[in-house]
Amino acid sequence: MPYFHITQTEGKNFVFSLKKDEIILGRKDDNDIVIAEGQASRVHAKVTKKADGYYVADMGSYNGTKVNGEPVKEALLNEGDVIRIGKTTLVYSESKKRAKQKSKADGLTLKNNEEAWMQQVISSVANMKDCRDSASLLATLVPQPKATAKEMATPQFQDDVSALERSNKVLFVLYEVSRQLNALQEFEELLDKIMELIFKVIDVDYGFLFLIGDEGPDDLRPVVIKSKAGKTADSAKMRASRTIIRKVIQDKVALLTSDAMDDSRFSVSESIATRKIHSAMCVPLWDKEKIIGVIQLTSTRLGNIYTERDLELLTTIGCQMAMVIGQAQLNQQIRAEEEMRKRLERFHSPQVIEMILKGGQSTQEELMEPKEVQATVLFTDIAGFTPLAERMPPREVTLLLNKHFSHMTDIIFEFGGTLDKYIGDGLMAVFGAPVEEPDDAERAVSAALKMREEFLKLREAEDQAESFDMRLGLNSGSVVAGNIGSPRRMDYTVIGDAVNIAARLESAAESNQILIGEETYKLVKGKFKINKVGAKKLKGKSAEIMAYEVVK
Repeated sequence: MPYFHITQTEGKNFVFSLKKDEIILGRKDDNDIVIAEGQASRVHAKVTKKADGYYVADMGSYNGTKVNGEPVKEALLNEGDVIRIGKTTLVYSESKKRAKQKSKADGLTLKNNEEAWMQQVISSVANMKDCRDSASLLATLVPQPKATAKEMATPQFQDDVSALERSNKVLFVLYEVSRQLNALQEFEELLDKIMELIFKVIDVDYGFLFLIGDEGPDDLRPVVIKSKAGKTADSAKMRASRTIIRKVIQDKVALLTSDAMDDSRFSVSESIATRKIHSAMCVPLWDKEKIIGVIQLTSTRLGNIYTERDLELLTTIGCQMAMVIGQAQLNQQIRAEEEMRKRLERFHSPQVIEMILKGGQSTQEELMEPKEVQATVLFTDIAGFTPLAERMPPREVTLLLNKHFSHMTDIIFEFGGTLDKYIGDGLMAVFGAPVEEPDDAERAVSAALKMREEFLKLREAEDQAESFDMRLGLNSGSVVAGNIGSPRRMDYTVIGDAVNIAARLESAAESNQILIGEETYKLVKGKFKINKVGAKKLKGKSAEIMAYEVVK
């Protein structure tokens, strides 16, 4: 019984027994052998048992089927023959033990003189004093002097030289990309540089790089557009064929056409005829299982026809470019998160920050959008600070305020509050925005008690005892919380009558006293020692407000 010894793109190897008289190969899940890669068609090839042996036939696939490196329509399989579909290889053998594959399987078998030549190349590269001129890596390979004219004329020899030249180009691009990653900081500048490298290794008239936006496959964002003719190129021609791009994204395969205007796959496309595209290649850029963009290369010259080898080279470069894009996008995301974290750290507790960042962009926008919430607002102020500032040097006043605010802010964050703003020698904090919790009022009062305790300790340490005091006022109720301001500057804050009452209670408090309003009292009653102060006439309010003092 014959077998296929199969090697897949991810390096997986397995043996398949040819038990059936007809075996289908391709990307479809119900095929006998599933080739799960972008260059395979859904039904790519068929293996059929006939009287004289097994035959492999291409089923009209986009990228073709090769046997021992040569494209075939149908071919009889012999011991050691290698079928290649994309990057997947299937070695035919009459036994379960893998046969020695023929030299054309991967297009390269090194003889002794070639091994010596490779050692010479490796030694030369290792001894290079200056690697800045990487274009020297693109030198055309010269046949060995020991090779005879007859050997050089054989298809095998020509294939070996072509494979080495193609590998040389790939190494050149990979080297340059790695070098530019360290030299260039701007993402789009790096992509533009990679497109320049593509123009160096492939004869291209027009090159395009598109990334897929958030709206899906139809949301294509042009990132790089390049012409061999430079800025003087016809702008009408410097537009990619959306027909080709849509087919690549839809079928999830790399696409090559040697005569686009006569290709039945694009017969309905006016753009190809308008731009006079004769030969074109387009490869998808993969991020795991998702296509994130495409590279399209086109030629308008009749004699410039792209080959399977060009497509393989572009696919390899595309893989490298996809990794660069993925890493750059990740770095961009990390930088954006760091910037967001820095902004949030000024006003929100660590718990709230983590929740906002983990929620992503939609959660951030939703939380910051103005909306009505139930919250508890806390105001503090230093009483007697003005005369103290008159007696102290400005630098000492600044140091004292910074130390005070640092301690007070830490306490706000400790109890899950949000710092709204500093107001002179006072501050405003909110509990319940941007995230409401059932115990917002209780945490606000606990924070106020600890702030007063910490303040008294700081005052004693500054040897300014009895020279200045602290007032605190809290109130609960409905407020509007969100980013509020002008288009040029938006700040996260809360507004509403509950905020005004909290500010007035703080102004009405005596030295080191914590006053709370009626709504806050109802929410924390029985959880703290609270004394009723009575109705107070507050500035700006027509009716008196019932006030309570939190003792401990």
